[in-house]
Amino acid sequence: WLTGPDDAQATDVHYRSLTGEGNFNWRFVFPFEYLAAEEKIVISKKESMFSWDESITKVPPRLGLQVWDADAFSKDDFLGSITLDLNKFPRGAKTAKQCNLGMLKTDGSVPTMNLFKQKRTKGWWPMYAKDENDELILQGKVEAELILMSTEEAEKSPAGLGREEPSALEKPTRPDSSFMWFLNPIKSIRYIIWHNYKWTILKIFFILFLALFLSLFFYSLPGYTIKKMLGA
Repeated sequence: WLTGPDDAQATDVHYRSLTGEGNFNWRFVFPFEYLAAEEKIVISKKESMFSWDESITKVPPRLGLQVWDADAFSKDDFLGSITLDLNKFPRGAKTAKQCNLGMLKTDGSVPTMNLFKQKRTKGWWPMYAKDENDELILQGKVEAELILMSTEEAEKSPAGLGREEPSALEKPTRPDSSFMWFLNPIKSIRYIIWHNYKWTILKIFFILFLALFLSLFFYSLPGYTIKKMLGA
């Protein structure tokens, strides 16, 4: 959302992603009125259905992004979020690997940008939550493109919500891991175990191979030594 939870928009759901990766290619559109002199968004709305006049509220232009885990049989689980003040927010990382919690530092060491000046940007931003000690925990990473248009520009280049017309977006190519796990348990094991514990499994096999080799070596060493002593 931009002006508050009341104007929240959501993507569709990427079901059965065993690797935790989700692809959406989804467009959000947030019309708003901005006061450049005050760097605030103007929200006009009636307090109730019986009000004659609209009340005006001015709030900072903060874009809130959240990631949730959709559960079929229970309440959805909140994973993480980030709030970007469009007047000054960290420049997005070029790759997912470069995206980390260090981007959220406010000591001046992280490059920032103003969307109202640059108009367009694309990158990766970290999604985080807080633990019981109020420490930040990296919960995920999101790639997004932010585009700011004036009313005139938006009228010349209209765009629909989600993937709808006008300027429809293509459906995303979702990972091969998006499948019903109980219909293909072998494939599930591959993604759940091998994907997450590949290097641990390889280390275990290497240690077992080394242990077997040393065992055979020490087992055959006495016999080989005796043969050498007897000149056989």
